[in-house]
Amino acid sequence: MNQCVILVGGKGTRLGELTKNFPKPMIEVNGRPFILYILDYVVRFGFKEIILLASHGSEFLKDFFKDFSYKGCKIKIIIEDNPLGTGGAIINSYEFLDENFFCLNGDSIIEGNWLSILQNFDDNCDSVVALTKTIDPKRYGSVILENDIVKKFSEKNINASSKFINAGIYIFRRKIFKDYKKEFISLEKDILPILVNNKKIKGKHIHGYFIDIGTPESLKEGIDRNWNTERKAVIFDRDGTLNEDDGYTYKTSDLKWKKGAIELIKYCNDKNYYVFVATNQSGIAKDKFKESDMHNFHKEMQEQLKIAGAHIDKFYFSPYHLDAILPKFRKDSKNRKPKTGMLEQIQKEWNLLKKNMIMIGDRETDFQCAKNFQIKGFLYNGKDNLFDTFAEKIF
Repeated sequence: MNQCVILVGGKGTRLGELTKNFPKPMIEVNGRPFILYILDYVVRFGFKEIILLASHGSEFLKDFFKDFSYKGCKIKIIIEDNPLGTGGAIINSYEFLDENFFCLNGDSIIEGNWLSILQNFDDNCDSVVALTKTIDPKRYGSVILENDIVKKFSEKNINASSKFINAGIYIFRRKIFKDYKKEFISLEKDILPILVNNKKIKGKHIHGYFIDIGTPESLKEGIDRNWNTERKAVIFDRDGTLNEDDGYTYKTSDLKWKKGAIELIKYCNDKNYYVFVATNQSGIAKDKFKESDMHNFHKEMQEQLKIAGAHIDKFYFSPYHLDAILPKFRKDSKNRKPKTGMLEQIQKEWNLLKKNMIMIGDRETDFQCAKNFQIKGFLYNGKDNLFDTFAEKIF
């Protein structure tokens, strides 16, 4: 599932003059448009296409995203001639939708692993919604859940028994929207209740900070918040640690995960830790395989992880070796472990503190690399279940 649709057409009337002629998702929060916080997650989670469903203030979106891409992810903007509501906007974009797609509100975010709602998406449902918990559901309306099935989207009620609320992140099947006319339709009032009645929508609680900038109070919370809070990162070696190493492993057909590897990656995702891979790939230097083969291998890893609701934030690699056959890779690179070049890149690019970085690898060079960089390192024996061995040791 590679397509992410984002609803950015609301008028934001509760914010008054601030959004009178301006789209709410483009309001600056900590010096950058709020929507970029959302897009950073979309890119991290490996989506390849973003569709922005725009209406109010669409010229600002068109101007900002005039290159129609963000960090390598292509962007398509679909503009309604007249406001169609949240449901009507999706119906208006029907011909551009994939068979199954993610859909996000453009004015709210969960800082958590919302990709994991994929685990609940199966043949028994047509939609999954991400839920978050709040001590004050009366502003949003609560969600009643029973055995993962959404039983009811309740109206705003100060006495609501459920603390779950709709976080505005969904998976939808395209067919849901097939037979509607292009007119004003509310997703929340007109379409979701039908899915509930048919028992075709599931819900999953996602842990993490949630904010909806739709009111002056919540917008102020977002503006006052420190969005550069300290994040933790787990850095894995690849061959022999995450996957079986048969010697210069590069064919996608040879990808065999170590026991517990996917579970440990998802555990880190759910804890909202960054997950990186730092791998020596001297097979490129020795002409055993092409760099493109390695990238295809990493792509396959991501595709298999996504099915489990997990992801790796970025792969770092060193293709260099002193015994290289290919001259351009024949050097003593600072990026080749046990040297620390890759860890330096990770720290700089992701604004990390060393105390919040750990490394897990199966070779002494991995452990020594962590030691040289002065971060905590764990040596994996290559045999035991990775999750059972390290889950309780991580931070």
